[in-house]
Amino acid sequence: MEKGKTIFLDIFRRADKNDDGAISWEEFVQFFADGVMGKEEMEKLFNDIDTHNTNNIDTGELCEYFSNHLGEMKEIYSLLEDLNNKVTNVLQSTAQTYPQKNRTDKFITRFLMRECINQLNAVQRPLESASDHMDEEARGDNTDIKPIEPRDVLPKPDVIPGRVGRRTKRQFSGQTQTSVEGSMTPSALTAQVDRLSDLLDRLEHGVNFKGFVDEDLNAVEEDQYLLQQRSVEVAKGKEDEFRSALRQYIEDTNGSPGALNVSVRFFKDSGLFTLYEVWESKDKEKQYREKKGFDSVFTDLLASGTTATSITFPKAWWLKK
Repeated sequence: MEKGKTIFLDIFRRADKNDDGAISWEEFVQFFADGVMGKEEMEKLFNDIDTHNTNNIDTGELCEYFSNHLGEMKEIYSLLEDLNNKVTNVLQSTAQTYPQKNRTDKFITRFLMRECINQLNAVQRPLESASDHMDEEARGDNTDIKPIEPRDVLPKPDVIPGRVGRRTKRQFSGQTQTSVEGSMTPSALTAQVDRLSDLLDRLEHGVNFKGFVDEDLNAVEEDQYLLQQRSVEVAKGKEDEFRSALRQYIEDTNGSPGALNVSVRFFKDSGLFTLYEVWESKDKEKQYREKKGFDSVFTDLLASGTTATSITFPKAWWLKK
């Protein structure tokens, strides 16, 4: 493919939301609609690009259409392709050499990296300003344009029904993709970064923050509970004996003053157990340990020593459970 045009392969991949190798009408509207073009205009554009009349746009159709309209942008897209490849190569080599550099050289590397970002931002700002101006001007000429509505992104029926239509689409798509992608493919690193960005975007939109409230807590010891985690590995052949001792330990601990909860997590077929204990205070837990040491309860039943960690948390969190 002619240099400067491979970017349309990346555009196609991002527009093809379901990764089926074709851009449908609803995918086309979702990706390309800019709030200025109306429904009839978008339909005409879609049909102009869909030269195979399959009601789907394949890679070759998209590349051919926009390549014919690059104009003065052709040189910019060519430079962007070179820049993208150069940035990828520099980042890969820097990742290999950076850990071995001394502190001064590491500082210089970080400084130069930040300055690259500043220079790229300086190029981006006038482009954004020009793009915003063109959008605003286009909206002023939009008085008689029918806007895109939600129902306009519903799937459209195939022009050629049944198996014949599906076969036709596969043939056209296969021919054009082979001729286009056989010459040059986008940077593998860039593709992976873009896919990661898409996954992160889905994750961010999937998190439900409804009812989330920031808490301004006065972190004094009297207002905190203690969460203690202990991880153990049971010696082989001692599982039954350990479980018996564990049941007694949980019963004793739950009945101790200051103990709020004891729970156990078992990792199947591994011999690993994790105990979670919630205490009213560190002092209450300490007093209990003076009477019943954890390791002494399971003497000769563990394959190795106990791994213990603890953390305090606000009482208000426990009361909400």
